[in-house]
Amino acid sequence: MKSSKKHLYIHLILTFIVIVTVGCQDIKGKETTLITSDDESGVDQGAAETESTINDSDQTKSTEEKGASSKGSGEDGANTVTSSEENSNQQPGVEKVDLSSYTSSEIEWARVWHQLAPHQQIDKMYVRKIPAGSLINPNHEESAVYPEDVVQLEGTRLVDGAVTYSGNGDGTVNVYNVPARWNEKLNGEVDIVEIEKVTEDVIKSTKQVEIEPVSNEDIIELIKKIETVPPGQ
Repeated sequence: MKSSKKHLYIHLILTFIVIVTVGCQDIKGKETTLITSDDESGVDQGAAETESTINDSDQTKSTEEKGASSKGSGEDGANTVTSSEENSNQQPGVEKVDLSSYTSSEIEWARVWHQLAPHQQIDKMYVRKIPAGSLINPNHEESAVYPEDVVQLEGTRLVDGAVTYSGNGDGTVNVYNVPARWNEKLNGEVDIVEIEKVTEDVIKSTKQVEIEPVSNEDIIELIKKIETVPPGQ
């Protein structure tokens, strides 16, 4: 009887141990499954994040490339506009008039006459270079003298007028109010005081004038009419 009970106790203990062991293995298996599942989920999430990062990078690169392309197109457009503006400033079919074959003095004389002379329709333009110290009124020794070298421009007729000036080399000239012809008394009398006064007033009334630009065509037309003559003629 005791032996039977003892065997029964041993059998219950072994059964309990088997149940406990099996239960532990089940729990361990579940934990392993859970951990594996978590790991796989983490891997999937990491892969998804990596893929998302790659996609974002690709999108950023694409945006940058588009921006660069747009910028390049803008620069090309700017160059096109510049070329168009340059072309619009040029007038095709209009031949430029070259003044390189003329001297600076000839161009100056033409510009001065064009601006200051009373009459433009002339047959010839006589040019006299008068040195400093020359008589302003060459007909009388009592006349005041020019304080500097001057140039006198005259037409062939009295109505064409005259321009007497000195150049300053800066686009301005000093204009002397010298008549194309001096008035002389019919009886031949000479008023020395009057001659001195009138010619001195010419010096005092000298005006500085800025010569404005004029078309090359007009300059050439006047240069063609220039004829230089010595002083006193």
